[in-house]
Amino acid sequence: MRKLLMSLLLALPLTVMAQQKIAVVNSQEVMQALPDTKAADEVLQKLGKESEADIKQMSDDLDKMVKAFVEERDKLSEVSRKIREEDIREKQGRIQRSYQMLQEQLRQKESELLAPIQAKVLAAIKKVADSQGITYVMESGLMLTMGADAIDITAKVKAELGIKEGAPAATTAKK
Repeated sequence: MRKLLMSLLLALPLTVMAQQKIAVVNSQEVMQALPDTKAADEVLQKLGKESEADIKQMSDDLDKMVKAFVEERDKLSEVSRKIREEDIREKQGRIQRSYQMLQEQLRQKESELLAPIQAKVLAAIKKVADSQGITYVMESGLMLTMGADAIDITAKVKAELGIKEGAPAATTAKK
């Protein structure tokens, strides 16, 4: 009797697991198909171009400063030469700090713009999973392999969000 009870207790988790449905979704594909993502990408690209223009202007100014220094270096006193060299180093440092600051601002803006889109996609995934009786949903891009009977709910999530199959995907912004 004890062995029977023990074997039933050990088999219970297997029975419970057999009743649970596991599905996969390609959330990146869903995100890229949303018009919201395309609009966010356009904003990020515009900001990136503006930032690049600012950094390029600073770099051009530095190049002019270095060129002038090289041409006049032999004519300058030791003190003037050291002052100009220090000015050049400071300008290089400012450019580098500005570049890092602009990159951080772009990352923050990207997070700010994509957070509501990600929340919208997650809500759609949850709604589809609940309606299909799915217990767990995993990201398909992280799976090493999927069996032939794997449930892929990507198309259903797209439909939930009103994305028609074959809709052009939004381009992703590069940092």
